[in-house]
Amino acid sequence: MSDIDRKTKRSGGVWKVFLRDWIILILLLVLVLLCSVFLEKFRTTNNIMNILRQASFTAIIAMGEFFAILTGQMDMSVSSVIGMVSIFFAGFVVKLGLPVWVAIVLVLAMAVVIGLINGLLVVYGKMPSFIATLVVMNVVRGVNYLYSRGLPISGLPEGFNFLGSGYVGIVPFPVILMFFVALVLYVVTAHTSPGRSFYAVGGNLEASKLSGINVNYIGVLAFVFSAVLTGVGALGLTAKTLAGNVTLGDDLLFDVMTIVVLGGTSLMGGRGRIFGVVIGALFLQVIGNAMVLLSINTYWQWVVKGAILIIVVLIDSNTKRDVITAKGKTPHKHPEEG
Repeated sequence: MSDIDRKTKRSGGVWKVFLRDWIILILLLVLVLLCSVFLEKFRTTNNIMNILRQASFTAIIAMGEFFAILTGQMDMSVSSVIGMVSIFFAGFVVKLGLPVWVAIVLVLAMAVVIGLINGLLVVYGKMPSFIATLVVMNVVRGVNYLYSRGLPISGLPEGFNFLGSGYVGIVPFPVILMFFVALVLYVVTAHTSPGRSFYAVGGNLEASKLSGINVNYIGVLAFVFSAVLTGVGALGLTAKTLAGNVTLGDDLLFDVMTIVVLGGTSLMGGRGRIFGVVIGALFLQVIGNAMVLLSINTYWQWVVKGAILIIVVLIDSNTKRDVITAKGKTPHKHPEEG
């Protein structure tokens, strides 16, 4: 338990600490239980595996956004990076005839460049991250359309489909990849110096500088992580359809932001858990799946997701205010402690 949580508990905020740390997992378990009881089709193995598979690549993309938000920033270029990776990967393989692995390396390198540009604009250009990444989003989107002329590029090798739709036994490969990525990132954030620095920079920038952390490096690295993990997720989404599509990520930015905040990551930075992101992705996917089984209009999903985001942000804002009041200054968070 962190010093912040001890101070908050002494000030009478025990229930708020509990709510902040465990509510999303509890809600997910309750939601799964209710759906299993009242929806016969929900509890089938095929449906459960489908939920996990559908959540997997969105969760991986959200894990990238997690690093930007953890440092108190925001990456709005996610949707354009998804489209860029998808359309250029397909172009490299189908039009230029490059091997799949070469094309993967190239598009992930392109994602790194976008992450660097975002980071440099924010850290050294002193631009607000919302504005900087919004500008980059539009520039990249323009490049995507110039390259593809707005048309999808199909004809990817059948074997590439395994990344998006393959199985290992009864478990979809994307699910294995999601948990593997989450485990690696958990180790990075909880047990390495750079990983802990993300929390420090997001929790208290000035204190991080005084403690010797290279805050500029960490700030840029957060955007690089965001772009690369977005690229990995984009490759998986492309593998599902075996076609590159410039509009592939157009509807995902809101979901990604909702998942990160839903998983307990503070929009003010300095607090969050990688596995919370996974839980947030599963929670959102279960809601969507249940609404489909109930034949509820798809547009209502947008309403529900918006309401969920409002509630979670309100909880986060009120919890943050109480923590600051309890300590008397801006809090400094410890990794994986919330």
